[in-house]
Amino acid sequence: MVRGTIVDRRSRAHSTSSVGFNLISLALALALMGCAGSVKHDEDRAARRAIEFAKVVFIDKNFDKGYELLSDSGKRHIPLDKFKQTISSMHPRAYPSKVTAMEYEPMAGENAIYIFLTGQNGAEQFTYRVTLEGTAATDYKVLKIDQSLGFPTFSNQKRAFQTPLSSE
Repeated sequence: MVRGTIVDRRSRAHSTSSVGFNLISLALALALMGCAGSVKHDEDRAARRAIEFAKVVFIDKNFDKGYELLSDSGKRHIPLDKFKQTISSMHPRAYPSKVTAMEYEPMAGENAIYIFLTGQNGAEQFTYRVTLEGTAATDYKVLKIDQSLGFPTFSNQKRAFQTPLSSE
């Protein structure tokens, strides 16, 4: 009988602490979701900045001017000579003659957005993910650029542009 009472007390104590933990977890999740919704992005403006960067760097091959279009954080992470080397190694055979912003994905709760570009030069295809820092209120600057055949999505926020924006 005593043992049953101890088990009952432990069970109630565990149940109470579980409810408290669940409430704290729920409150934390709601707070994080509230923060995530507070960042407003202008995906069209971000896409225009990504295309401007791609046009300067890939089409015009003006690496110095392209480097100046990077955000301060981007410049801190990559010196100019490494930037030039990286862009060149991304294009061993050719550069695109046209780039188009096809999709975007805001980073939840962050002052950053991904813009997914495709490039074309004749039959050759290129795909890029441009990470831009900024918001609708502050404008955007390129933080970094990646090239790949496909990029994983990190959220359910990846969307296609209704009207793709192009360098032409």
